[in-house]
Amino acid sequence: MEKLDEKMQRQIRVASKKLGVTEGEIVKRAISSYLGSFEDIVNLQRELRSWDILSAKSMRRYNF
Repeated sequence: MEKLDEKMQRQIRVASKKLGVTEGEIVKRAISSYLGSFEDIVNLQRELRSWDILSAKSMRRYNF
């Protein structure tokens, strides 16, 4: 895993001071939030693919 660049470290440090939480907690929550959002995106892509398949089957069935 790569280390954070200086700009990101600075932003985390500033946020930590403003919010009154540790830098580790900010990183942990940011990663958790990102992974949750990413999982939602993947689920949406799967659902849209399923709808595309159903649509294609329906169009073939009715000769569209």
